[in-house]
Amino acid sequence: MTAPKVFIVIGPAGSGKTSIAQQTAKEHGAAYLDKDRICGRLVEFALKATGHDPTDREANAFYRDNLLPLEYQTLMDVAGANLRLGRSVVLDAPFGAYFAVPDYLIRAAEEFDWPASETTVVRVQVPQDVLRGRLLQRGLDRDRWKLAHWDEYWASYGSLDCTWSGVRFLDLNNEKSLPTQG
Repeated sequence: MTAPKVFIVIGPAGSGKTSIAQQTAKEHGAAYLDKDRICGRLVEFALKATGHDPTDREANAFYRDNLLPLEYQTLMDVAGANLRLGRSVVLDAPFGAYFAVPDYLIRAAEEFDWPASETTVVRVQVPQDVLRGRLLQRGLDRDRWKLAHWDEYWASYGSLDCTWSGVRFLDLNNEKSLPTQG
């Protein structure tokens, strides 16, 4: 049996992470794990229940301190369950909060009992003007804060300066038009 592979697709909102991650999962017969699909409804409920705007995550300290860590722990736990079954995984999430932690993936693999696996981090890159145009075009409520505070958002989330150790990095320029999402 071949060791399962881990593909982590990172990039800012609107960069095309989802399209790239889904394509990668299909090509490798891997489980597609999207953080927002796994945790999004629960996060929105928790934000509403605690009196917070469910569309504002970047500027919300309650979200960043309490819910964001749970989202990523859940994602890594589900990945571990698939990997232990011998199934490769593709993780679709920004991961920006953890870029500066070199041993983040090593610790997550230990905590969630991942078997030995090769990890490739796909950094989906797109120029600032293209990204902003995509966010404007898709018109999602969750992008309102990003667009209203564009310079701050881009300064925090535009860089893919990921310091993780023990992984292979693959850079992908994704300036091409993305398929419309339904």
